[in-house]
Amino acid sequence: MAGRSDDYYARGAWIVFFEQMQQLFGFENLLVALSLEKPEIYQLRDDLLKFNMAWLDIWLASDYEGLHFADDWGSQSNLLIPPDLWRSFFKPVYREMFSKVKNKGLHVWYHSDGYILEIIPDLIELGVDVLNCQASLMDINELNKFAGKIAFRTDIDRQKVLPFVSPDEVKEYVFKLFHNLGTPDGGIIACGEISEDVPLENIRAMYEAF
Repeated sequence: MAGRSDDYYARGAWIVFFEQMQQLFGFENLLVALSLEKPEIYQLRDDLLKFNMAWLDIWLASDYEGLHFADDWGSQSNLLIPPDLWRSFFKPVYREMFSKVKNKGLHVWYHSDGYILEIIPDLIELGVDVLNCQASLMDINELNKFAGKIAFRTDIDRQKVLPFVSPDEVKEYVFKLFHNLGTPDGGIIACGEISEDVPLENIRAMYEAF
């Protein structure tokens, strides 16, 4: 649903780039080509950027308040590629896509699973308004440094918290996230994904805490 209304916030798209490159080139082949700086990987990047910029024109023709981008950049403990390579190869791509959206007055939403602490300052610099990341994989005291600079869309730990702890512990976890990541300046958006291994009482506790 698009359009402007006091009753809802209209967010569109789910635009990936790194993951599209993986699908077209193969994950292992892509990482090898990036490390060796093969010319064909630069050609693929530039062609895909042209495609995505045209794809954005279609999304921007509708009346949304924000558009959503996503790429899973982290493993459980590190970025999948060195941060300097991310900045030299991928950051200019995101800059072009995000600028196109920001220049139309829309918010930029960004999702990434995994440990991405090293590139969060870059995402803020690029104009990301809302970040959905796996806070449980990173030092909450380090993430706290970005509170007020960006709105966090919460990810309630699906590996160790939601399926396994008590309802009271679920609430404690939610309160800790809100305390550390939510500020009036940055904002916070309550969100938690659930799957079939999460007890109903823990789902209820999460929403009660929200």
